[in-house]
Amino acid sequence: MRLLSVSLLKLVRRPATRRTFAVMAGVLALLYLSLAASARALPPGEQAGAAEAILVFPDAYTSLASMLLTFAGLAAAAYAGAIAGSEWSWGAFRIAVTRGEARATYLVGTFVALAVVLLVGWLGLYAIGVVLVAASATLAGVGSGDPSATLGTLPGILLAGWWSVSMQAAIGFAAAFVTRSQIAGIAAVVALMVGEQLAGVIVPADVLRLAPLGAGGDLLVHVSDGALFEAAAAAVVVGLYLCAALGIAAFLARRTEVA
Repeated sequence: MRLLSVSLLKLVRRPATRRTFAVMAGVLALLYLSLAASARALPPGEQAGAAEAILVFPDAYTSLASMLLTFAGLAAAAYAGAIAGSEWSWGAFRIAVTRGEARATYLVGTFVALAVVLLVGWLGLYAIGVVLVAASATLAGVGSGDPSATLGTLPGILLAGWWSVSMQAAIGFAAAFVTRSQIAGIAAVVALMVGEQLAGVIVPADVLRLAPLGAGGDLLVHVSDGALFEAAAAAVVVGLYLCAALGIAAFLARRTEVA
């Protein structure tokens, strides 16, 4: 608990935490303003209908989470990579070890604190997104729908999105820590994203759903559709990737020379 509180305090004070949140909020604002402008300019038809589906509740809850997951996953990987990489460049990991802190405990505790920060950031960005959806619908001249229609599924959508983002952050965190490079975090997730897209040409869709990003996307879809069994299975797959990434990093941390 002491390690968690210290790590949280350290993360809250870091400028990267505030800057990452501000950048993501700005990206969301630009995206929804662009959608509103496009919907307003298009004549009634399929294209306008597709734009309205993104801006009208309750479907907007899912589309917001899906859109946020795509960009927030990359941002979380970059942020986690910066945190993990700085453990080496700033010498924080070496100092913690020389003071008697268990390596695996320190590493996992740091990531748990990171996951808590990601949860707060995810909830904050989603709340901003809901406001942007309503404002964009007004600017586009379409009705905002009924925001209260599927509120019962909203907690599940929020948790599913955060769990998927945390998995991507874990991969970025582990990659950056193992390579001692801050940029390796986002590079690993980008490589996964490109690799899964290319693999989709030859790998069956049912198999590709077991890939990290595929499982994260499926989790959100199943929760939104109310398919609880499929959602639980996808959540387990996402959790396995998260634990595997942290396990590899913790294993190598125990065998790494830090003196």
